[in-house]
Amino acid sequence: MKRILPRIATGVLLVALPVFLAFPAPTVFPTGTTIYYPDQAHGSYILVSDHNNVGNHPQAAVRAQGVVPDDVRLIDMNGNVVHAWRVEPYFNKRSRLLPNGNLVTVGNNRRIVEYDWDGNIVWTHEGIGSVNDMRVLANGNRLLVAHDPMPAEFQQQVIDQAATQWWGARNRGSEEAQQSADLYEVNAEGEVVWEWHAYNHLDLNRWSPATPEGDWLHVNSMAPIPENKWYDAGDERFKPGNILLNARNINTMYIIDKNSKQVVWEGTHNYNGGMSHSHEPEMIEKGRPGAGNIILFDNGLFTTNRVHTGQTYIVELNPVTWDVVWVYETEGYANIKFFSKTMGSQKRLPNGNTFIAEDNTGRLFQVKPDKSIVWEYVNRGGTTRPSVVPYDFTPQLRAMDRPQELAVTPPNNLEWQIQPDIYRDAN
Repeated sequence: MKRILPRIATGVLLVALPVFLAFPAPTVFPTGTTIYYPDQAHGSYILVSDHNNVGNHPQAAVRAQGVVPDDVRLIDMNGNVVHAWRVEPYFNKRSRLLPNGNLVTVGNNRRIVEYDWDGNIVWTHEGIGSVNDMRVLANGNRLLVAHDPMPAEFQQQVIDQAATQWWGARNRGSEEAQQSADLYEVNAEGEVVWEWHAYNHLDLNRWSPATPEGDWLHVNSMAPIPENKWYDAGDERFKPGNILLNARNINTMYIIDKNSKQVVWEGTHNYNGGMSHSHEPEMIEKGRPGAGNIILFDNGLFTTNRVHTGQTYIVELNPVTWDVVWVYETEGYANIKFFSKTMGSQKRLPNGNTFIAEDNTGRLFQVKPDKSIVWEYVNRGGTTRPSVVPYDFTPQLRAMDRPQELAVTPPNNLEWQIQPDIYRDAN
């Protein structure tokens, strides 16, 4: 079995260049639900938002002002909109649906905004740094990952070093403002009741030549550790409530002890060249196949040793033995079908299938353990961190009729083609 390495060296090879070259894109692109086998898929609602309506707006002034209305939609497996919220537009927004039917989302200007089922704002929080992830804890508090400049005393500890990327040389050093990664737990009154700062615990001078800019770690996601067999067996590192972090820019995951604030576990993986710009690691919940393992979305950007540049993997690993347990990948020419250079997520489902969000393309799909696709939905504008929502998750959903689950069988792509106009007109 493959094993995680305790640490990996990070760098950039010229082989990574094709990542930034545009793949030919079809002018005709399927949207909506393109594959669905209800007897093999796990049925649910999906919480979906477009990747960046503001950023994609043709008018620069509108983009800068962030005034384009945006929405977050709850869809069924056939792509029908069940419910929607009009929210503050914000690039890279993240939304979480609560069991009471409220929606918590990252808004503009460092705002966290909570909407009720009808779209009314019922709670806001401002003042914490640029928020990159958000979780609602069991006690009702919000756990946030924010990026803010490091204090001067830590900035001064950054050693001047030269970095050479394919786009040119650059210095990483004490004169360049470094962004930290900060965790905050905020209660209903908006008070910070717990906080953690990476500069107090991690090596300030461990960085990637691929990303020498001030975003030192880029902690893009975190997840509380759920109840698990490791802790039940006495391994304190995996105490429920401890926090699993993903430091994208140095290809490393960490577990933070919630009480002591110390790093109690760190790891990466070496599957096909190792972790590269990953997102969304989380421990699989009890009661689901693979429970206790960590599963992550490995984007494949800024690759170091990979055979396939621009290849995304879903990797499931044992956090105690460091064995790689399961991988989803595509083969051959189909590699270009599964690649999200930024963002992306995955979720192990109760029936053992895995939900995958290829955010940059807007392609959401569900695979069985044998890697076969049993559901696929395409949102042409891309998506931002969609999530699986059980049919009975909120009182409002329980009051609705369960949606029909209608099979969708795609055409055989190897046989389907468009004839030249002259031949079509003749028919």
